[in-house]
Amino acid sequence: MDESWNQIVADALAAGLKTSSGAVPGAKLRELIDKVAKSRELRYPPSGHEQESFGDFLKHFESIALVRRRKGRDLLAAPADMPQLLDEAPESGVARLREDIFEAFTRIPRGVPPSEPWYAVSNDTIVWLLPTELSGSGELIKIPAATLEGELSERKSFIQSADLTDDAKNEIAASLDAHSGLGSFSKLIKSHGLSQMWHRRRFQAVVRRIRAWCTAVGIPWREEWVPSSDTSKPPAQTGDDLSAKNQRYLFERFVQSLTDEDVRRISVPLDIVLKLIRE
Repeated sequence: MDESWNQIVADALAAGLKTSSGAVPGAKLRELIDKVAKSRELRYPPSGHEQESFGDFLKHFESIALVRRRKGRDLLAAPADMPQLLDEAPESGVARLREDIFEAFTRIPRGVPPSEPWYAVSNDTIVWLLPTELSGSGELIKIPAATLEGELSERKSFIQSADLTDDAKNEIAASLDAHSGLGSFSKLIKSHGLSQMWHRRRFQAVVRRIRAWCTAVGIPWREEWVPSSDTSKPPAQTGDDLSAKNQRYLFERFVQSLTDEDVRRISVPLDIVLKLIRE
């Protein structure tokens, strides 16, 4: 894509923000992009992109615009460094990251040694693995594990920025020093009516963290990581579900590592053979 289109999209998005109370609806942004392009003697869609949907066109500008698709409704767009606008968009519901992605960047690993999050590029999934379970496959990309220090720091920063009395700030800050500090913090901000404000702040911070990671490891940001609020929430995965997913991944890697001689020595139970025949 010609470099001039980066500026066109950026200028159109900035113009859209001036007349929108939150993120810019796709129809409005498309109109503005067409207008800005014509002012520079260009035309939307650019040559070679006539068959693309507007949403697919915006994928070429992930460093400029963050897009949120909504089932049966117009998409929303916001500057890449202002993801909180997607959360504040009128009637858009509460913006959330895909559950497994959010967990991968915010859950503090437990155990000795701890299972840590890895991103499987081939099928866009998260697997939690012990260091001894790693196969060295290039298909997996390490996700920087969340730390207690980082989570506490993020909350302390929020407390200082909140519109609260000094006594309230001190009360909430003191809760973070307790054994169950993160849980106590959640209860206190709810009692002070700060839950939505905290959600917006945290959503923005985590999205920025993920985008920085994408840039660092060289993979594209995926719109699917911020699913539409119109779609039903997928069933939460239990520990058994996550364990089964990890075991399947490890089994697949194990099978790929076998030699022809190893395969000939494998004895397969009859019930599994019958299942394969039926399929």
